Amino acid sequence: ALLDSGLFRELLSLYTCTQDESDASNVVRLQLLRTIFALSVQAPEILGRYAIRVPDLVKEVHASIFMDENLVDGILWTALGSSLLESKLEAPKPRLKLRTNAKLNLPPVDTSSLAERCNSGFEQLCKSCNSALTSYKFIVEKEDQSEDDENEARQHKETLGSIVKFSNYLSNCPHGIKIWLDSLNNKEDAPQKAKTAISDLRSTLARLPSYAGDGTGVKGVDHKKDDDNDNPSTDDHSEIRQKATSLRQRRKDFRKVVSLVRSSVKVIALALESQKGAGLSLKTPMSSYNASSKTD
Repeated sequence: ALLDSGLFRELLSLYTCTQDESDASNVVRLQLLRTIFALSVQAPEILGRYAIRVPDLVKEVHASIFMDENLVDGILWTALGSSLLESKLEAPKPRLKLRTNAKLNLPPVDTSSLAERCNSGFEQLCKSCNSALTSYKFIVEKEDQSEDDENEARQHKETLGSIVKFSNYLSNCPHGIKIWLDSLNNKEDAPQKAKTAISDLRSTLARLPSYAGDGTGVKGVDHKKDDDNDNPSTDDHSEIRQKATSLRQRRKDFRKVVSLVRSSVKVIALALESQKGAGLSLKTPMSSYNASSKTD
């Protein structure tokens, strides 16, 4: 019905016919692309198959440069393409009436299979999250925090938000798990490589401190005497209290992020173990993850 109404075709046309170098335009364009993808995976055999036959669209979303700049989006689009084009070559191809835009500056086509690119992107996702967890923990434990440390911590949280986003896709999209597993199964060693990548990430999570019942180890600084104003050590105690409070907040923020990542990794691991498209009940809402939050 959506395809017959022409709305889906118009969304595709709007995306392929617009290309602007401005940041604001690129943000809007990426959101439009995600809307197209969300519709495509709701009915992959109809809308998804239609979308991945649009030349200007697939040349962009299946390119390596797109994967580099939009890792999760790149994984999802290559998974969809591999599932529909490389798994079921015998399926009928829809006739397209959408004209391509010859003026678009499109990247060169990658010659590797979509399944290879999808699995490579997933391995990169796991590796980047592994690195982010280790580096983020180091920043949390630093005694003296600078503005650069806060910015770096924010970047690590954004990186970790990618694995949460991917997990949400598997949990919430009706055909999400099946599409991804189809893509993995199109490359002989891809399922095992994906399991190894997620296993390495789980090992890293297991080694992280829990900070349960965090007390920061600072004692005797919360009680002031009447003559504290005349005591030269009062300022030192105040500084220690501030540092202890800041450390507690950073650890609290760290626990929250790690908990979300751990839940997301569990969803992905269950999907890999299932090797089926059955739904999973465990969900990790991205709305509860604020990648822009600061550590005090």
